[in-house]
Amino acid sequence: MSLPILQYGHPLLRKKAQPVLAVTEEVRSLVMQMVATMDKSLGIGLAAPQVGHLLRLIVLRNCQEGEDGMLTLTHPQVYINPKITVHPGISGNDVEGCLSIPGIREEVERALSLSIEALDLEGNPFKEEVFGYKARIILHENDHLNGVLFIDRLPKAVKKKIAPALKEIQKRQTDLQLIPTA
Repeated sequence: MSLPILQYGHPLLRKKAQPVLAVTEEVRSLVMQMVATMDKSLGIGLAAPQVGHLLRLIVLRNCQEGEDGMLTLTHPQVYINPKITVHPGISGNDVEGCLSIPGIREEVERALSLSIEALDLEGNPFKEEVFGYKARIILHENDHLNGVLFIDRLPKAVKKKIAPALKEIQKRQTDLQLIPTA
């Protein structure tokens, strides 16, 4: 079962997520729903606040190049209560988009080397050294846990250029909030 993705303008996207206190069946169920949502939306990463849960939880699929040169996506990876240490000096620019900001893709500079400590779905701690595009994905999703969107990292001139599109997304989000639910 997939979940609705909150769009730009929803107030929960600007709130800081809280730590997961215990890895319960409810948390595992949320993770499975987040993976289904990410896959249905053709995303490669998703943070719990994007689906209305203010928990420090992200899921992603990394891109891997096979021997034949074809790119494939990994099995879903889960990071509960991630703690990130960025390795200084290695960064790069690349185009990013966001499931919560549909239709907007812009170049963002990010660190491309980091260490991450988190819990897995069994509640076991693990540490991973991450490089390249996967580091970008993790940093993008971790920003969501802190109420930060990739557009916050854009230069002022770019923000001004995309302002009309952001207003339109925000208007659609507000319109959705006004629709009565049964």
